Amino acid sequence: MKSLVEKIKEKIPTLVVFQHAGEQDAVEVKYLINELRNKYGEKACVISVDASYNGQYKQWYKLQEYPTYILFKEGQELMRESGKKSQAQLEDMVDRALN
Repeated sequence: MKSLVEKIKEKIPTLVVFQHAGEQDAVEVKYLINELRNKYGEKACVISVDASYNGQYKQWYKLQEYPTYILFKEGQELMRESGKKSQAQLEDMVDRALN
């Protein structure tokens, strides 16, 4: 299994969702992640990271709020959004990276 750093360096867009499993919106975010994975299949990667288990993520990615959605492609951060987002908003992020 590839590490997070290896995944974000790939040529396909990778949406990383940083969250805390105990957060109020965790179930809704998990549902959105599954929907995005089903929609994009091999065209984009969607990864969920529980930042409460690794405090380094908070420092490395300057996380201020959860959930935080960061879209990477070939190791570069393309976009970042925080807080509650709809499926359409997240799809828009990924679609922009695919075009």
